Amino acid sequence: MRTFIAIGCRIVMMLLVITPVIGYSQGNFALSGSNNADPGIVSTHPGRITFAQNLSNIEFGVRFESHSLFQSTLLESPGLSAYVGRAPEILFRLPDVQPNDFHDFALKIAPKSDYRGILTFTFFCRFQMSRQYLFSQQYVVSVGELPAPSMTVPVANENLACAPAFRGITNLTYPQNIQYQIEVSGPTNKTITLAAQPSNNTFTYYTPLEDGFQPGNYTWRARTLDMRGKPGPWGPTQSNVIFGGIDMAGTASQSFLNSMRAAGWSTFFAAAWGGRNPWTPAATNLIRANNAGFKVAAYAFMNFDNSSTIPGAPANQTGQWQVDQGLKAIGYVGNKSSLPYDLKYFMIDVENAYQGTMAPDDRVQRIAEAVQHVRNLGFWPMIYTRNEGFNLWWNQYTNSSDEFREMPLWDSKPEVGTAVYKDHLTLSNGNPWVPYGGWEVRGGKQYYLDVTVLGHRVDFNVWDPAVWDVNSPDPGAINVFPANVSVVRNANNTYKVTVTVTNTGTVEAYGVRLGDATLGLQSLTGRQTLGLVAQDGSRAGVYEFPFTAGTPGTSVQFSFTIWTGNGPQNHSGFVLLP
Repeated sequence: MRTFIAIGCRIVMMLLVITPVIGYSQGNFALSGSNNADPGIVSTHPGRITFAQNLSNIEFGVRFESHSLFQSTLLESPGLSAYVGRAPEILFRLPDVQPNDFHDFALKIAPKSDYRGILTFTFFCRFQMSRQYLFSQQYVVSVGELPAPSMTVPVANENLACAPAFRGITNLTYPQNIQYQIEVSGPTNKTITLAAQPSNNTFTYYTPLEDGFQPGNYTWRARTLDMRGKPGPWGPTQSNVIFGGIDMAGTASQSFLNSMRAAGWSTFFAAAWGGRNPWTPAATNLIRANNAGFKVAAYAFMNFDNSSTIPGAPANQTGQWQVDQGLKAIGYVGNKSSLPYDLKYFMIDVENAYQGTMAPDDRVQRIAEAVQHVRNLGFWPMIYTRNEGFNLWWNQYTNSSDEFREMPLWDSKPEVGTAVYKDHLTLSNGNPWVPYGGWEVRGGKQYYLDVTVLGHRVDFNVWDPAVWDVNSPDPGAINVFPANVSVVRNANNTYKVTVTVTNTGTVEAYGVRLGDATLGLQSLTGRQTLGLVAQDGSRAGVYEFPFTAGTPGTSVQFSFTIWTGNGPQNHSGFVLLP
């Protein structure tokens, strides 16, 4: 007689593996079927129960731990008739057995057609009416394949730092515990398997800061595993560029820097000038970072209040003077050959401290002085600042200057450690970065501040690798002058004066501006941006004067100022009003 029994109960979600036989000296189960089943399809799982002792009035059968997920169940054994025991069990009764007696059986199951995951059942033998097993064995079957997770982080084609976060979710009709696997391919190959966790909940994996990925181009994909470890299909392959770095002011040990470089971090900025005093660890830090294989750079925190009290500090602490203090702190003596490494950048730091009462134009001039001095000495300049939310440092202190738009921007947008978009170069808190200061892109983002890693306090950054694919340039000097002045009378009788500025020096001129001007009887105040004037390059600016500047056909005096990082240049001459 064949017994067909369909049973329903609650789902049990737990890590299930084959367990040791209980009371093995009394008998055992041997299962020879496949551990796989297909949704809605009957599969057969054969086995044999063997007895090792004389036993009387026993029963054996199967108990379903997640039986509401079965479409049908059937247990067969030749010569025996099954019956329903305590739900959800199917049983056979045996009056007496001898050592080495055995019974073959076959469990036939059909999972629900919309179920994917694991099904669990336990074969057991016990005395009739008892609740305690004489011996048992648990069996786990994988039903179909779990779908790949829907991944939301990282965003495809983004520049990431060396320790990216991965976030996704697998939604299942029947929630259960599952695992995830992430396969990353590139200069560093890793397969990351996450611990078991509930489906239908968003998961996030944070790559350890001390165990990241070497810089380069990467592809990655993710899949879901059931609790038996059977994987589903891989999800779509996505691409990202990884390139990250660190910066710090405290002393860095050689072993720390070696470890961080081995963890994938490849650029190192040392604090050299703090606005009032030099950072004494700078020289040692840069030598050790270079020894560890980092691309190295340094930065100077600008003061705009002349507040340094170091011996010999001048009353007017120009940008040039502050850069010199930072270079002295890193061991620079006379020329760049005094440094035992290729210093990629010397960066100018504009923050919300030491701002004083300088006018925005004067702060811009101090920045220009610092930037030009850096370039003249044979290093690439860069700007570090912040401009978002309540931290509108750049707009507030420079009046939204765009004089330095051609230089790389190292933007500060720190986020909390649990922010999954924190290292995406073009995103801030998951939203597109808002440009400012004339910069259309940012070369780098400082996204994580004051983190203690391997006993050192560090800031973390993500970069466009092209920013660091440079060598420091040759030193030189600018030679900026007005190459041409032209005057046009507009239809409304006002005058447009165009000044073309040329640079015949040996390096680029940064932050070039046209300042106050007078044409005949009228004057204009303020400064207008020209920006970078390349070596042997030119840029033009325009002044608009009212018709009262002078009478058409007369010659009048035109005076104006060119501002560069080397200071103001006053120019004057006569022009014919058309």
